[in-house]
Amino acid sequence: MSKRLLRVLLLVCELFLLYLLDNTPVPLPVRPLLLVAAALSLTGADVAVATVCGAVCGFLTDVGGGTAYFAVALTLLCFAQSTLLHTVFRNRLLSLWLLSCGAAAVLLGLSVLLRLLTGEGLSWRVPLRAALTLLCVLPLSALHRGRRHETI
Repeated sequence: MSKRLLRVLLLVCELFLLYLLDNTPVPLPVRPLLLVAAALSLTGADVAVATVCGAVCGFLTDVGGGTAYFAVALTLLCFAQSTLLHTVFRNRLLSLWLLSCGAAAVLLGLSVLLRLLTGEGLSWRVPLRAALTLLCVLPLSALHRGRRHETI
């Protein structure tokens, strides 16, 4: 078994495990979006890999009970973040974390805008969920840092 195939299988297993954890009922009032955190943490690998992972993680988030905008939003955000990380910024862990903060702020803004347009109203859970998601980006991006210079 080649290293590349093994990396792909491990990534698929990781995304499947995060999907299961994301959709497991728990008594907590607010849970982080683990697949969104995984997509944002994978942007250091490669632009094409980041875009595909963003689309897959967004689709899985939408299937698991999202608000039906994560697939498009995460695809565009992961593409933009990965492009900025490889062209403008240095591909470092701090740059990845700072760009992930910006991406999480954009997702929070889209969520607030979508809630206002649909008339659901705002809740304290929306910013708390975004903050928890951003906190989950930190260990996942440190985990994926070894793949930074390799394509999956």
